[in-house]
Amino acid sequence: MKVAKSPKEIAQEYITAWEDAWNNEGVEATVKLYALDSVLVGYVTAIGQSEIADLLGGIFAQGWTKIKIKVTNAREVNGVILIANEYSAFGSGPNEGKTLSAKSSHVLVPIADSYVSVLHTAT
Repeated sequence: MKVAKSPKEIAQEYITAWEDAWNNEGVEATVKLYALDSVLVGYVTAIGQSEIADLLGGIFAQGWTKIKIKVTNAREVNGVILIANEYSAFGSGPNEGKTLSAKSSHVLVPIADSYVSVLHTAT
């Protein structure tokens, strides 16, 4: 009998996938971790994968090409996984040598056999 994963395990798997996609494959791979109609709220609000790709692409182009994310809280509420994170982004190019530390969150829903983000906030 397969044991269901805990919210913390689901959160950590998602965040590890997000880090790996961003750090090793870039924006195109990272956007695949979002639902088609997901919302990303950062310095602007992006709705849908295309707008999220544009927003993330701008961040990547600024030189924030490496990230380390720590899950600080994960819980399940009515079938969705809520994740609170702390992150550090490491600069290259125009931001070489700089580090940006902040907080973010994701709301994950199961689609097919994996979880995707339907809401991502970053401060």
